[in-house]
Amino acid sequence: MIRLGLFLAVLLAANGATAREATVRSGEHEDYTRLVIQVPPGTGWVLTQTKYGARLNVTLEDVHFETTSVFRRLSQNRLSAISQAEPGGPLEMQFGCECAASAFLYQDTMIVVDIAIAQALPPIGADIPPPILPQANRDTGLLAAAQNRNVLSMPALPTPLLGFEDRLSERLLQGADRGIVDLELAQVGPRSSIFDGATEGPADPTGNISVSTVLDELNGLLGPDLIGFEQEPACISDTELGFETWGGSADFPQQIATLRSGLFQEFDRVDQDTALSLAKLYAFYGFGAEAMQALALVEDPDADVNRIAAIAQFLDAGHVADDNPFGGLQRCGGDVALWAVLMAGELSAEANLDRVEQSFSRLPTHLRRQFGPDLSEILVDAGRLEAARRVLRSVDRAGIQNASDTTRAKAKVAAAEGDAPKAEALLNDVVASSGPNLDAPLALARLIENRWVDRGAASPKEVALAASFSNEFRKSEIEPQLKRAHAVALSLTQEFDLAFDAALEIPAGQERLATLNRISHILVERADDITFLRRALEFASGDTQDLSTNTAVALANRLVKLGFPEPALALSNRPQDTVQRSERARIRARSALQTQRPHQAMLELEGDSSEEALRIRHQAMQALGDFDTAGELSRTLGQAEQADRNFWLADRPEAIDQEEETQFGLVSKATQVLITPPVSQPDKPLAEAADLLQDSVEAREKITQLLTILEQ
Repeated sequence: MIRLGLFLAVLLAANGATAREATVRSGEHEDYTRLVIQVPPGTGWVLTQTKYGARLNVTLEDVHFETTSVFRRLSQNRLSAISQAEPGGPLEMQFGCECAASAFLYQDTMIVVDIAIAQALPPIGADIPPPILPQANRDTGLLAAAQNRNVLSMPALPTPLLGFEDRLSERLLQGADRGIVDLELAQVGPRSSIFDGATEGPADPTGNISVSTVLDELNGLLGPDLIGFEQEPACISDTELGFETWGGSADFPQQIATLRSGLFQEFDRVDQDTALSLAKLYAFYGFGAEAMQALALVEDPDADVNRIAAIAQFLDAGHVADDNPFGGLQRCGGDVALWAVLMAGELSAEANLDRVEQSFSRLPTHLRRQFGPDLSEILVDAGRLEAARRVLRSVDRAGIQNASDTTRAKAKVAAAEGDAPKAEALLNDVVASSGPNLDAPLALARLIENRWVDRGAASPKEVALAASFSNEFRKSEIEPQLKRAHAVALSLTQEFDLAFDAALEIPAGQERLATLNRISHILVERADDITFLRRALEFASGDTQDLSTNTAVALANRLVKLGFPEPALALSNRPQDTVQRSERARIRARSALQTQRPHQAMLELEGDSSEEALRIRHQAMQALGDFDTAGELSRTLGQAEQADRNFWLADRPEAIDQEEETQFGLVSKATQVLITPPVSQPDKPLAEAADLLQDSVEAREKITQLLTILEQ
């Protein structure tokens, strides 16, 4: 009993410590993205739409929204960002599409937010629960609560089972956090919420109880509003794959001779086991094409044959067909994880990196030499620099050092570390190496790419060598990459016409677009105005949607600065893009100002509070003649002189800062003296005449002072 009491105390303490934390779960569907926020019963909430997203407020003091796992399940770009500025603040959602959000409360404890294209959202009707439901009194039973809420509910349960629903929901939510189940409350759209079945509970309390394991019966308990487990491919154990046993213990020529001699039996029938063993032997020693030929003799392919075929195909061609048996197995704990990483060409977030490295270290020397550089580059791309270094050290221990592909991989590691001189020296070593392989041209392409990233310059020798490689390896698989290197090298030497001509020789596709984007950035940064305008206006007059957003923004910024608003507007008007929205809106606003459309400029800047947006608003207010608002904006920007000028033009001298000795502050003081009427003294004509003479002298002095100020 004491132990039970301690357990309950710890449990209550834990619940109290996390009472203010609201976990945000997510789910991706064909037509909408769903967020589910768990809150205590009776919590008030409000969902409001913003310009590019939505804002959720809940009446929980110091609430903290836990959003770390939101994007793990999202594949669309409907939700581009989610954040909370501080504990207790609203949950800010930013959309990556022209979307809107709708929300409803589910079972009094879950706020469900659906994000979809605006016109695809269903109307809020009588069948959808209201945003906040009245809290039911659990003491009266679930049937009474269902009647009060007018929503679908379970039949009444006896008192000992009242907490069963809450415990089940809690376990389901825990399973969703751990990736075991996925929350899908219901499809978007109206749904019936009236329970037409019997309202009386069973006489036998055990009628609502089913004894089973969670893994066996969870799908049955979920009901129509929740989906079951994610279907993931089963892992392949080392015993099933058995790659280490494919090579045998005898010499390779002796094994080949033995297997080939026993391959054909009487009547030229193929021994299936021998053909399978021969394919494994070829694959173990790196002969992918020969292994595939041996597998062609196998009459009844099974899972084992498919795995051997995938490895053989990867050895021969460097890639695997779509029906890859190793797909999605990077999470596994055997040699299969290594093959899954190599065939995918990238490291997934769930990859078992320790087992990948262990499996790589057990590979035979020739395979470590073959796959080591590729695996190192995959790890560098994933940000695992230390693991990449360990792989390269393992290759060096294989006894083959200073190989060009290994040196190229070391250069990539050095570049990722920020050691540009070392990376350049290593790449230059590879470029200067001789041999029929592709390492030298690929190293030169990477060297030029590094020069472009660092905004360096390419030497005439590198430009000539890039042109030579591009011509030598034409009709090869690396021809587009080498042509891109040649075109980018020409742009780095400011030969823009030749660079664009070389880029247009690349076949239409992603490689050509990447080349044009790189050259365009150098064009914006280094070209003179005439050369820039000649090329940039060609882009603006054509299809600008193929350019990347960064390139379009860079071109549009320089165009609008040079006074070409229409081309800049064409480049910045990209409704399909979801990035750099504010920057593109500011470009459109500046273009609108240059075309005498200040109201359009103000509309473009709605919701933008940046300093640049304030400057553009200031110009728009001046163009509209609203000098009062322009003065307030000038003061916000810290431009005291400009603020006083605007207030003077708005005829608001009281708003001018008298403490600042600005030009228009002095003008205002002088003007106030001039417009002050003289004091009349009808009963003292001589004194009045003397005052008029004195006022005339002072007026001439103030006019002279005013003219002097305005001339400055």
